[in-house]
Amino acid sequence: MSKEIRYPIIRPTLPDFSEVEGDLRAIWESGMLTTSRMVRALEAQTAEICGVEHCVAMANCTSGLVLAVKALGLTGEVILPAFTFAATGHALIWNDIEPVFVDCDPGTYTIDPESVRAAITERTSAIIAVHLFGLPPDIDALQAIADEHGVTLMFDAAQGLGATYKGQPVGGFGAVEVFSMSPTKVITACEGGLVTTNDGELAQVMRQMRDYGKGLDGYDMAFIGLNARQSEFHAAVGLAGLRHLGDYMGHRLEMIALYRELLAGLDGVTFQEFPEERTTSGNYMVMRIDGEAAKMSRDALYDALMERGIQTKKYFYPALHRHSAYAEWGARYEGRVPESERLSHEGLAVPLYGHIAPEECEEIAATVRELLG
Repeated sequence: MSKEIRYPIIRPTLPDFSEVEGDLRAIWESGMLTTSRMVRALEAQTAEICGVEHCVAMANCTSGLVLAVKALGLTGEVILPAFTFAATGHALIWNDIEPVFVDCDPGTYTIDPESVRAAITERTSAIIAVHLFGLPPDIDALQAIADEHGVTLMFDAAQGLGATYKGQPVGGFGAVEVFSMSPTKVITACEGGLVTTNDGELAQVMRQMRDYGKGLDGYDMAFIGLNARQSEFHAAVGLAGLRHLGDYMGHRLEMIALYRELLAGLDGVTFQEFPEERTTSGNYMVMRIDGEAAKMSRDALYDALMERGIQTKKYFYPALHRHSAYAEWGARYEGRVPESERLSHEGLAVPLYGHIAPEECEEIAATVRELLG
């Protein structure tokens, strides 16, 4: 293994410090450190970008998901993709809800609507879909299924800020969408989450639940909530980043296109499909390595690149039901989500961030071609 990582899988893209210095000083001097002026400004700007009525800032995306599931009153079973990050499932387990794993589409990697339809039972209360690597799923098909069966549709939109579906920015689909502003995202607040919805009542409940569940009088606990408030410092960083959303996202998409051009034609290498009616946020650049057709397997390529100082990520690995914490579901879903299982052993994310240089992408791609060509 290389002792030096020359190209990390991500580097947070931050605005120039001069853009936040004044706000950070003002926060410091005001003594208002959480859920105040900067948080409200971040919420308002996000709501405008997403074209929604309400945004509720959270300490992180996972807290937002946990509280959204709770606020929506979900019970019984909730359908989710097996190919997703653990936070999607954790939000259900924390609410004592049975996760029902379904497969992904082999081209877009997003949740497969027909698998969703087949998984609905009398106990199903909701579907959680995911904007996978920043790409929305087939939202119309999912909403039709949800309406047909009278269940809630919500979105783990952690990686999706800036993506669109049929010309409309994500954020206003389903009952609620929950974004992340962690260091791995297109826009970071260092840590943070954003809940967007057009349901005013739900937004109010979420605001109370992020503050332990306090009633409007500030004393009585109206709900079982969390301390999921976002600090003013984090909001200031996130708000400054939002001003650059178009530039950061545009650069990522250009670098994804460059990678795909430079890596095209390699045996066993394919890429996520981007249907015409959807645009991705460009959160990750993921290639799929078919170990039987390529010169080496995904895991062997991962090791070989690390030896060259290029950090990559097996993404998502393992499939969610295969994690140790989900052991009781592992055997139960054996063979039931084959595409998710295959993809978890073939997906590899390469370095991508909002300020990566084309020359860096070219060197990384050249190394991949050398190893696989």
